[in-house]
Amino acid sequence: MKAQKIMALFIAFPLMISLLQCSTRQAVRKQIPHYKEAVVIKSVRGNFDDVWDSLKFALNQRGMVISSVSHIQEMLDRTGKALGRTKKIYLKAKVMEFCSAVISRNMLERNPHFISFCPYQIMVYTLPDNEERVYLSYRHLIWNDNSNRDVLQPVENLLHDLVQDVIDEYGEYGEK
Repeated sequence: MKAQKIMALFIAFPLMISLLQCSTRQAVRKQIPHYKEAVVIKSVRGNFDDVWDSLKFALNQRGMVISSVSHIQEMLDRTGKALGRTKKIYLKAKVMEFCSAVISRNMLERNPHFISFCPYQIMVYTLPDNEERVYLSYRHLIWNDNSNRDVLQPVENLLHDLVQDVIDEYGEYGEK
C-alpha cells in the first residue's frame, strides 16, 4: 500500500509541476502590455518621396541618422521576376532603420536580449490602388512582462513621435 502511494505521488508530481508552470505563464502573460495590434499603421496623403524625406528630417532633428534602408518594393520586384510572380504588392516600400545611442544603451544595459529590438524600424510604403496614400508603420516592443517597460517605452515614444511629426505635417489620411 505504501509503495502505491509513493508511486501515485511520483506520477502526480510532474502533473502538478506542469499545472503550476501553466498558471505561472498565464500570470506573466497578463502583465504584458495589451495592444490592439502588434503593429501601428498610420497613413498620410502625400508623395512617397516627400513623406520619406519628412521622416528623415524628423529623425535628423533629433540628432539621429539612418543606419540602413531596406528597399522592399525593389527586392520584391526583382525576386518576383525570378519566381515568375509579378503581382505588384507595393508601388514604393522602404524600411528606415536607425538607432538612438542613449535610448539603446539604457535598454541594453537593462537586458542585453533587447538587442532583438535593434535597430528601430519605421516602414514607409504605398499600395498599388492609391499612390497618394503613404503608410507609416512600426512594431510595438512587446516583451515577456512589464518589468522593463520603463526602458522600452522611450523607444515606443520615439517611434510614435517620428510618425506623428509626419502626420502633423501632412495630416492623417482621410481627415479634412
